[in-house]
Amino acid sequence: MTGAEIKEARETLGLTLVEFGHLLGFSGAHLRQQMHRLETGERPIREPQRRLIVAYLEGYRPKDWPQREP
Repeated sequence: MTGAEIKEARETLGLTLVEFGHLLGFSGAHLRQQMHRLETGERPIREPQRRLIVAYLEGYRPKDWPQREP
């Protein structure tokens, strides 16, 4: 999965960089930087994270999925 595909997946899911980062297991002060590196292809995606993205695109939603106000 390329960086562009990761960014496209995030946008398709309607998530912010931070929200998507949390769902992929990133945390801490460098979350935005780590996600930016994924989306630009500077950092390779790990297989478990790739599988999560595929599951999210197929409709899986964990309990901690970000909720939007109507």
